[in-house]
Amino acid sequence: MIDCREAVRRMWAYLDHELADKPISEFEAHLETCQRCCGELDFNRHLREVVAAKSPALPVPPEVRSRLEILLAGGQNQLENPT
Repeated sequence: MIDCREAVRRMWAYLDHELADKPISEFEAHLETCQRCCGELDFNRHLREVVAAKSPALPVPPEVRSRLEILLAGGQNQLENPT
Protein backbone atom coordinates (compact mmCIF):
# COMPACT_ATOMS: atom_id res chain seq x y z
CA MET A 1 0.00 0.00 0.00
CA ILE A 2 1.18 3.56 -0.67
CA ASP A 3 1.91 6.00 2.16
CA CYS A 4 0.41 9.45 2.72
CA ARG A 5 3.26 11.25 0.95
CA GLU A 6 2.67 9.22 -2.21
CA ALA A 7 -1.11 9.64 -1.93
CA VAL A 8 -0.74 13.41 -1.75
CA ARG A 9 1.67 13.32 -4.70
CA ARG A 10 -0.94 11.48 -6.79
CA MET A 11 -3.94 13.48 -5.62
CA TRP A 12 -4.10 16.13 -8.35
CA ALA A 13 -3.50 13.58 -11.10
CA TYR A 14 -6.33 11.53 -9.57
CA LEU A 15 -8.64 14.55 -9.58
CA ASP A 16 -7.65 15.27 -13.19
CA HIS A 17 -8.37 11.64 -14.19
CA GLU A 18 -4.74 11.24 -15.27
CA LEU A 19 -3.78 8.13 -13.30
CA ALA A 20 -3.53 4.64 -14.78
CA ASP A 21 -5.59 1.78 -13.32
CA LYS A 22 -2.97 0.44 -10.88
CA PRO A 23 -2.07 3.85 -9.38
CA ILE A 24 -5.81 4.59 -9.05
CA SER A 25 -6.48 1.34 -7.18
CA GLU A 26 -3.47 1.94 -4.89
CA PHE A 27 -4.62 5.50 -4.22
CA GLU A 28 -8.20 4.45 -3.50
CA ALA A 29 -7.01 1.59 -1.25
CA HIS A 30 -5.02 4.14 0.75
CA LEU A 31 -8.10 6.37 1.05
CA GLU A 32 -10.07 3.47 2.53
CA THR A 33 -7.75 3.46 5.55
CA CYS A 34 -6.55 7.06 5.87
CA GLN A 35 -8.88 9.69 7.24
CA ARG A 36 -6.24 12.42 6.83
CA CYS A 37 -5.87 11.87 3.09
CA CYS A 38 -9.65 11.66 2.67
CA GLY A 39 -9.80 15.12 4.22
CA GLU A 40 -7.04 16.34 1.89
CA LEU A 41 -8.98 14.98 -1.08
CA ASP A 42 -12.20 16.69 0.04
CA PHE A 43 -10.33 19.95 0.56
CA ASN A 44 -8.70 19.77 -2.87
CA ARG A 45 -12.03 19.00 -4.55
CA HIS A 46 -13.58 22.00 -2.83
CA LEU A 47 -10.59 24.18 -3.73
CA ARG A 48 -10.94 23.21 -7.40
CA GLU A 49 -14.65 24.10 -7.31
CA VAL A 50 -13.99 27.51 -5.75
CA VAL A 51 -11.18 28.34 -8.17
CA ALA A 52 -13.23 27.16 -11.17
CA ALA A 53 -16.16 29.31 -10.09
CA LYS A 54 -14.00 32.42 -9.64
CA SER A 55 -11.80 32.26 -12.73
CA PRO A 56 -11.72 30.78 -16.22
CA ALA A 57 -9.82 27.56 -16.69
CA LEU A 58 -6.20 28.25 -17.55
CA PRO A 59 -3.63 25.59 -18.35
CA VAL A 60 -0.95 25.18 -15.69
CA PRO A 61 2.56 24.94 -17.15
CA PRO A 62 4.22 21.60 -16.32
CA GLU A 63 7.05 23.22 -14.34
CA VAL A 64 4.54 25.10 -12.14
CA ARG A 65 2.46 21.96 -11.62
CA SER A 66 5.58 20.01 -10.65
CA ARG A 67 6.60 22.62 -8.08
CA LEU A 68 3.08 22.69 -6.61
CA GLU A 69 3.01 18.90 -6.32
CA ILE A 70 6.36 18.96 -4.49
CA LEU A 71 5.06 21.59 -2.08
CA LEU A 72 1.78 19.74 -1.49
CA ALA A 73 3.71 16.56 -0.77
CA GLY A 74 5.71 18.39 1.90
CA GLY A 75 8.88 18.70 -0.15
CA GLN A 76 9.63 22.38 0.37
CA ASN A 77 13.26 21.50 1.09
CA GLN A 78 13.53 19.95 -2.38
CA LEU A 79 12.58 23.29 -3.90
CA GLU A 80 15.07 25.21 -1.76
CA ASN A 81 17.92 22.71 -2.23
CA PRO A 82 17.48 20.91 -5.56
CA THR A 83 19.82 17.96 -6.03
